[in-house]
Amino acid sequence: MDFSNLNKKTSDSFHKQRNILKQLAQGKTLKCEKCNTVLTLDLATSEVGKGVVKCKQGCTDIILDLGA
Repeated sequence: MDFSNLNKKTSDSFHKQRNILKQLAQGKTLKCEKCNTVLTLDLATSEVGKGVVKCKQGCTDIILDLGA
């Protein structure tokens, strides 16, 4: 089986999400690609060691594992 296409998609997705996190951490305003609402970065969630990037509509929902 050839997994190169799947590996490329996974890598592209990871780098895209990493860039979103970097920009939000720098205080930049980003919008969701699907609904065009502002993305928010929340590091003070109810779960210890977890953070989230999301839009109001729920199209974008990235769960962050904030390890020590």
